[in-house]
Amino acid sequence: MVMQGKKDYLELMKQIPAEQIALILESRLYTFGMLVSRAENLRLCKGLESSDGHYIYIIQSLDIEEQLINFLACSGTQAVPVIVPCDVQVSQQLLETKVPKEACMAVMTSGTTGQNKLLFRTLKSWEGYFHIQNKIFGMGDKSSIFMHGSLAFTGNLNLYLAQLITGGTVIAEKTFDPRRWREEIEAYRADVIYLIPTKLCSLKKAYHKKKYYNNSVKSIICGSQSLGGREAEELKQVFRNSSVTLYYGASELNYITYVKDSQMGEDKTLIGKPFPEVRVWVERGKICVNTIYGVIGTKAKERIGDCGHFDQDGMLYFDGREDGICNVNGRKVLTVKIENELESIPGIAQAAVKVVKKRGHDMLAAWVVAEEQGKPDMSQVRQHLQTKLPSWEVPKAVYFMKELPQNESGKILKRKLQRV
Repeated sequence: MVMQGKKDYLELMKQIPAEQIALILESRLYTFGMLVSRAENLRLCKGLESSDGHYIYIIQSLDIEEQLINFLACSGTQAVPVIVPCDVQVSQQLLETKVPKEACMAVMTSGTTGQNKLLFRTLKSWEGYFHIQNKIFGMGDKSSIFMHGSLAFTGNLNLYLAQLITGGTVIAEKTFDPRRWREEIEAYRADVIYLIPTKLCSLKKAYHKKKYYNNSVKSIICGSQSLGGREAEELKQVFRNSSVTLYYGASELNYITYVKDSQMGEDKTLIGKPFPEVRVWVERGKICVNTIYGVIGTKAKERIGDCGHFDQDGMLYFDGREDGICNVNGRKVLTVKIENELESIPGIAQAAVKVVKKRGHDMLAAWVVAEEQGKPDMSQVRQHLQTKLPSWEVPKAVYFMKELPQNESGKILKRKLQRV
């Protein structure tokens, strides 16, 4: 049953004036009163108030509105919601995962392994940190944030909730159409944008095509992929009054570090300084984190499979995942370094590098996505890499792709990359 007087996401939204605009989804306007009413009606219809014992409540829909309403309907009940991508087959084993009694929600993650697992959160592990992250990201009760994509992406769900419970507005699109994104941002005067770097690049091109620039956006937030000073400066030439914040985080540990555009340089592996109340250190090249804002079961020292190092100013650099540091013919190779070098070549939008076997020997291979115009030829790619990297770091094979396989957060799924 619903816990009377207990704070939850829906109860917090009920404190916002009902007539205030909460969500603009593909130009459809929803007030806070509309969202609350629909969530409460769904709760009654599905009998969520009368359930006994915590259980997993699967939300699997392509519709963002349906995802959000179902999630809010579970707030304060024994149903523990998890928004699952529609292409994921939910196993019986996953449904039978033991639910901690203090859990108010779950998120699904597969990382780079492909094995889906549920991570459970308390309300405090997210809501308790909203006031800190919102200040850093430039969000609040007066802001309108533009986002794209499903709430199955943990980053989207987190910022939806962080914005809505403060009384701010979310402007959302579910289709990939940068031209339309530009129109929505301009029509509703968004002052915050949250997109992964590759989507920000597409949005920037949509502005360039119309020779537009924007003065209303004050904050651009991005994560899940690398971003350097050059890319940030190009964004600020379009969004002339904005600041750019790149964050580094993990589904199980929330936000870890961040860097502002004024601190960015040529090195795209810079991921900045720790968020307030989060302790970060490096042991034997492995990034370690201590935070009270992690998922249920977070230990005092968590390693997340990523490698890094600090500079003398206390700024953290991302050296890649443990499986991205490899030994090729007796040489230590960082694939993230090669990927960043590939992405610096004019005409290349994205790159991924991994070790493959050829006649029993290890060799480096690269998969790249070219820009719509100005695709470099193979000789240009090789010439650039040979002038920037030692010979053992130059991939022996380079494959051009229309797109790279990615998960909901935009992280490239290297396990799905195959030799052509």
